[in-house]
Amino acid sequence: MRKKLVAVLLAGAMALTLAACGGGGEKQVSASAGKTVDGNVLDDEQTYNTYLQSEPTTLDSVKGNDTYGWSILVNIMEPLTRVEDQDGKDVRVPAGAESWESNEDGSVWTFHLRDNKWADGQDVTAEDYAYGIRQALDPNSGSLNGYLITCIKNGAAVNSGEMDASELGVKVIDDKTLEITLENPTPYFISLTDTRAMLPMRQDIVEQYGDTYGAEATNIVGNGPFKVDTWTHNSEIILKKNENYWNAENVYLDTVNFKIINDESALYNSFDNGSIDSVSVGSTEWEQRFDSKQDVERKDFNSTGIRFHFYNTQDPLFQNENIRKAFSAAIDRDDVIQTIFQGFHTPYAAWVPQPVSIGDLGNYREIAGDMEDTISGDPKELLLKGMEELGLGNDPSTLTVTFTLGGTTQWLKTYGEYFQQVFHDKLGVNVVVDQNEWGTFQSKTNSGDYQMAYMVWTIDYNDPYSMLEVMKSTAGSVPTFWTNEEYDELLNQASVEMDDQKRAELMKEAEHLMLSEAPICPVINEATVRYSYSYLKNLSNSPFDTMGAQRVYISGK
Repeated sequence: MRKKLVAVLLAGAMALTLAACGGGGEKQVSASAGKTVDGNVLDDEQTYNTYLQSEPTTLDSVKGNDTYGWSILVNIMEPLTRVEDQDGKDVRVPAGAESWESNEDGSVWTFHLRDNKWADGQDVTAEDYAYGIRQALDPNSGSLNGYLITCIKNGAAVNSGEMDASELGVKVIDDKTLEITLENPTPYFISLTDTRAMLPMRQDIVEQYGDTYGAEATNIVGNGPFKVDTWTHNSEIILKKNENYWNAENVYLDTVNFKIINDESALYNSFDNGSIDSVSVGSTEWEQRFDSKQDVERKDFNSTGIRFHFYNTQDPLFQNENIRKAFSAAIDRDDVIQTIFQGFHTPYAAWVPQPVSIGDLGNYREIAGDMEDTISGDPKELLLKGMEELGLGNDPSTLTVTFTLGGTTQWLKTYGEYFQQVFHDKLGVNVVVDQNEWGTFQSKTNSGDYQMAYMVWTIDYNDPYSMLEVMKSTAGSVPTFWTNEEYDELLNQASVEMDDQKRAELMKEAEHLMLSEAPICPVINEATVRYSYSYLKNLSNSPFDTMGAQRVYISGK
């Protein structure tokens, strides 16, 4: 999943993980109390305290593509399938569909739905999944995720407005059977079935609330293991167990509290005083402190989050490739890691994250290489060359560039000021740091009202294509407005190539081409150092797990 869009867009110093304050009031004895799971006796109270680093823009799976909304959706919606971390191995398991099969060449897939109900008691049907897919591809719905599933027959034509959504290769056979026909056999199709673009939607609820669908706790209904109980904007989202969920007897938590916390000190102190169950750390000081803390477990693992800068290629300055390359080449990633991230994370010049694999070949990054040759060159010379091409003279001090950030925290202020100094020292240009609330940031960047910006993207599913497709001209998820026909064609070939080795070569060529033209500038690949109290059980360690919190439980608190 991610995401999918993954989008994974973070505004703080740490990778997004589950942790936060919440709750309060009298303790309730859970119906799960006293049960034994994996040899552990469940506590009387089954409440998991977690956090988001920013307010979700929406819980509408069609219109939203940030990680914050996905953290809620994966818990309140039931995709056709899910990915489960089973002893360190990612395994695709039945979810909304209890089984599925394809024809011989993999161009037609049939999903057999299990009996399940929406949180309000209404039966879940194949039409609910079909409607969600049609909405994701309908350009009139405001979808940001339709590009993910254009492999569905007529998907690209529908997404571009050339065909009506009724002409999609999505057919409801009966209430429990959904048939999906693809344009061509697609090697990664089954990986799309737990992404935001294929989540079910209730047409009556969507139409009832219109533009406010997914904007409030009362304006959405789900069919997953939890339901939205309350949403106090910019403060807290509380989920409660969905008793109508098909597998409710194996969901042990009664409550999941997502506190919205974007201040680093408040976050770490909350974990330190025990009001937070789990936290990811991006500070040596707090790492040392938590390493010595009793009853706390540490887990280190690679993440799929890429922190990067991106450029508006329609901007009068950043339309020039050499200007973009100059700003990319001016960055010393090792210094960024040490100065900004205190040694955490990995300096990174590629776009596809380190953990991503490709079919049976294994790790894609080992096949494709590190891509560092795409950002070589003297930054000052590149800048002057670009200025000459644009007729801007040869004095960099005449340039003023705005660096747009999606958050108002002190950490982001420090991040912006660091690069303000770097670009002044390395290029001689003036940089203005523009901090915004997340919603304003998205509005500015999506409309092209920016020059250079910073964001984090988390991959939607475990295949290089997921990350590379984000930069296709038809995607628009990262609003650089960069287009390249050769890049698109390479990915079009990779999307239908069933030979993994050939797919890897096509995607390697595409990745190198895109990075060489520099619409984006990868800076780091996130690495996660997660601490959790020992009473918190069954947290996933896989970045591709899409089970949400349904397997988590509390024992021994």
